[in-house]
Amino acid sequence: LLGHLDVEPEEFMMVGNSLKSDILPVVELGGNAVHVPFHTTWQHEEVDAGMRHQRMFEVKTIGEVLGILA
Repeated sequence: LLGHLDVEPEEFMMVGNSLKSDILPVVELGGNAVHVPFHTTWQHEEVDAGMRHQRMFEVKTIGEVLGILA
């Protein structure tokens, strides 16, 4: 997708509720990611919750994403 849109990974931000499927792949590509945890997680999606990265953010609500973009 990034190549198709001619977007560099550091110019991209993914917002999602799955660390394993939404957040970690984007961070590994060099992009930014915002994790919005959901109260339940499918067992297949569980990862070490202590994992942190400088391009990874966590918010409690989707509304908080705007504060990260500002």
